[in-house]
Amino acid sequence: MIDASELKDSVENENDLVTKEIKTKSLKNIAPSFKNYREEYKYTPFIRRIEKKFSSFNPSSDIKNHEEYRELIPDSEKYYIVIVNGSFLKQISSLPVEIEINNYKGLTKENREIFNSTYSKTDDSNFDIFSTINSIQHQNCLTFRINKSTVLDGKISIYNIVDSKNPVYFRKCFHIGKNSKVSFSEKFIYTSHESYFSNSVTEIFMDENSNLNYFTDQNINKNYHYNSINVFQKKDSISNFHTYSFSGAIIRNNLNIKLTEKNCYANMYGFYAIKNSSHIDNHTSVDHIDESSISNEHYKGIVDKDSNGVFNGKIYVRQKAQKTNAFQANNNILLSDSAKVNTKPQLEIWADDVKCSHGCTVGQLDEDALFYLMSRGISRKDATSLLLSAFSTDITDKIEDEDIRENYELMILRELEELNHE
Repeated sequence: MIDASELKDSVENENDLVTKEIKTKSLKNIAPSFKNYREEYKYTPFIRRIEKKFSSFNPSSDIKNHEEYRELIPDSEKYYIVIVNGSFLKQISSLPVEIEINNYKGLTKENREIFNSTYSKTDDSNFDIFSTINSIQHQNCLTFRINKSTVLDGKISIYNIVDSKNPVYFRKCFHIGKNSKVSFSEKFIYTSHESYFSNSVTEIFMDENSNLNYFTDQNINKNYHYNSINVFQKKDSISNFHTYSFSGAIIRNNLNIKLTEKNCYANMYGFYAIKNSSHIDNHTSVDHIDESSISNEHYKGIVDKDSNGVFNGKIYVRQKAQKTNAFQANNNILLSDSAKVNTKPQLEIWADDVKCSHGCTVGQLDEDALFYLMSRGISRKDATSLLLSAFSTDITDKIEDEDIRENYELMILRELEELNHE
């Protein structure tokens, strides 16, 4: 499946010197990152499943009429970025003037110097084979520069459109300046009922006292998707990540956060409600490197018949990271005997003055609560919907923006209606 010759061709055909250097380095990581695959993908047979569907890792760069893609964007969106098969379509995007958004290969010398310190410096290509392949095969990295003291109201939506039978690679790099605050909402849209494969790697550098909200929602039916988000936080920065997954042949989400300086705060929230043989795998990592930082992580899942949920959360507390406070939880409800969840919370602590906790639960709906609601004249279907909706509230309540929160609450209600209620 992994053809070294086609990966070498991608490196040799690269004209940009910096990008070529990144691809050359990543090519050397193929063997070591592949060694990690067996353990890191123990419950997610990604390569084996993709082998049956796709013959090559070679990327696609096909783009149809731009206006066809504009029609996929809701009229309600104020700011949005359109990326098709890995290519940024600036002419049909609506960009805020406060943020500089450009392809890496089109950056000025000044901006290149800024992104050279982060581009491919904080990703997980050293140990994840799919991130390594992305580093080799992506065509052009899309860069986001948020200058210091920028505060942007509302959100910027990122529409990643997949419109090719060949694998599609998305690459993004964010530099969020000191004292800035910004929100992004990322979606992946597949234009065909056929099975496609997309691979997305994102690097986010957060300067001192910056604040980021980042939302990702995934409802991709029988498609295959790999998504890796890698975050590097400096002093007093705050990040809030929300991941919502509802369907996919296989979805693998890597969320890796490094709290490199004092007083960093990271929140990681996830919710998945899956059906129809979907497979969702969430792997998270929080690395507390300096003292007095906080991480708070809570993922919840509802798994219907023939679907699989996987959660693996790692918390590292380095020796210097005294006075760390780290919380992690994963809770799951199984709606049928053929639903399955594999969950593994992990802690590795080298400091002694810390407060850390983790835990996981896997169970079924509370029959006593169902009986109580049904005894009050509520049908079993409606009673089940009420309990499942209440189960998701712990996650959606963490969304500060009222409009965004209501949007996800409605999205979850629609998906819960399609789950098994028998």
